[in-house]
Amino acid sequence: MHNNGEYIHPDSIEINCLINELHLEGKSLSGVVEELFLWFDNNISYSRLNAPYYPLQRSDLDVLKMKSGTCGDYSNLVVSVLTRLGYKTKYAFVSVDCYGNPQEHICAAVWDEEQWKLIDATLPYRKWHGLDCPHKECELLSYDDMKTRLKQEEKHWTDKAIEWNRESFAGLLYAPWIHEDVVVCTDDSLETVFFLLILDSVTEYNLYVYYLVYTKDDASSAIMCRATASEQHYRFSVNAADNIWDEKQWGEEYTKSGIPECCHSDRLSTLFERIDRIAPSVHNIINPHMH
Repeated sequence: MHNNGEYIHPDSIEINCLINELHLEGKSLSGVVEELFLWFDNNISYSRLNAPYYPLQRSDLDVLKMKSGTCGDYSNLVVSVLTRLGYKTKYAFVSVDCYGNPQEHICAAVWDEEQWKLIDATLPYRKWHGLDCPHKECELLSYDDMKTRLKQEEKHWTDKAIEWNRESFAGLLYAPWIHEDVVVCTDDSLETVFFLLILDSVTEYNLYVYYLVYTKDDASSAIMCRATASEQHYRFSVNAADNIWDEKQWGEEYTKSGIPECCHSDRLSTLFERIDRIAPSVHNIINPHMH
């Protein structure tokens, strides 16, 4: 792709074209972010399915070309645009999000009104909290420090993949959050199906799929599925949870055919449909290396 060792290219023709297309010059910070988030809504998907192996970290120009990425990729584009517009920028490594959920998450930060404000282009945050996002715990890094950290991460996972004699697996190890589908989006709610690919070895994987429910003030998990190449196991959130990833919330595990009638719902049907659509793509990504 366009990286040339860099993750942002604020002086590039492509970034200038995006700024001109969205008429960002001369707008306030809130106006810039509003237009940029609307553009994300209409043009960019949360996914690595179209290029799961390389690059490990997508640059701003990769996102423009591929029309997809994940949180770090989004942040590169936001930082690039804001830098081109003259703002002082950093990155934020988020460990606890605005809902109180533990995360391994990245967003942008911009200096405005004598303070650093987080600009988060990833859903669900951009829907209600994207400008001056109130994440609870984060570490701010300059671009150079961010670049150093990302290069170290890329090397770590590339080395791990080489140990497995599967160098192309580096991208899968580096960014296991491989896809998310928005299934419900209203003014007051957002529901998504989130896919997390965990490689246990070069021949075995688990695809963890979560049905996530968000409002402005709350986040929860409703159903989860652990899928392999040959089977699917489902669990339902029945216990109080400290956060969306809290394991103690999950009840008994069922095979797909063994799910009790009382657990069937529109959300479960949607989950079935999305898994049936996405799981074969994931299997095909891994399958060439499983023989």
